[in-house]
Amino acid sequence: MENSLRQKAKKKLLRVTMPSGNVICHKSVTMTFIDVLKEIGSENFNRITLEIGHYPLLSKEIYPKFKDYMKPVVDGWYVNIQSDTDQKYLQLNSIKEELWLAMDIEVGTDFITSDVKVAQKGKKRADKLLVKFPDGEFVGGENPIDTFLECIWKIGVEEIFRKGFQYKDKPLITTRQQYNSQVQIGKDCWLTIPPQTKDKFKMLRILDAVMRLKLEVSII
Repeated sequence: MENSLRQKAKKKLLRVTMPSGNVICHKSVTMTFIDVLKEIGSENFNRITLEIGHYPLLSKEIYPKFKDYMKPVVDGWYVNIQSDTDQKYLQLNSIKEELWLAMDIEVGTDFITSDVKVAQKGKKRADKLLVKFPDGEFVGGENPIDTFLECIWKIGVEEIFRKGFQYKDKPLITTRQQYNSQVQIGKDCWLTIPPQTKDKFKMLRILDAVMRLKLEVSII
């Protein structure tokens, strides 16, 4: 009975209404957190004094101690995402108070995420990715690129680089930018983004098979 109740527990989500009226809510709390920071703007990051483990929450360098948790935000800034949903909620509230921002921050389980809103419009939409990890977490959103990036971070950039995966005879991850299709995902770390959703799907299936990740990857 206890296991059954655990399985039915819904994942907590963040929903943030920005001063502009823009509502940010993704299935991935990390994506929501990063998108909020993007809208706040890098010009305000120096005013944010929050720390994790005695290191600033936001930085233009990747701390070796937290290298697996430092994710790019915008303009060369990185954020340390080593925190759960409740902690990210508290962090955003602290940022709100520090910057005197009129934004509304909520934690809940029944929010309509942005990708669901798009589907409900009834218009023809582009294919999207949905990935379920063995720990039960779903990664998916309106933008397949964001989903692909989130999966790469969750799987582990260093592990993928170490195994030397390739996409169409090109290294999937390199230590410097070699192709226009690459984006920076860490210090001295560039990822090749497959152009089509089906190509991203195939790449994730390859990672799953070789690394025995037990992912459930689907196109929706």
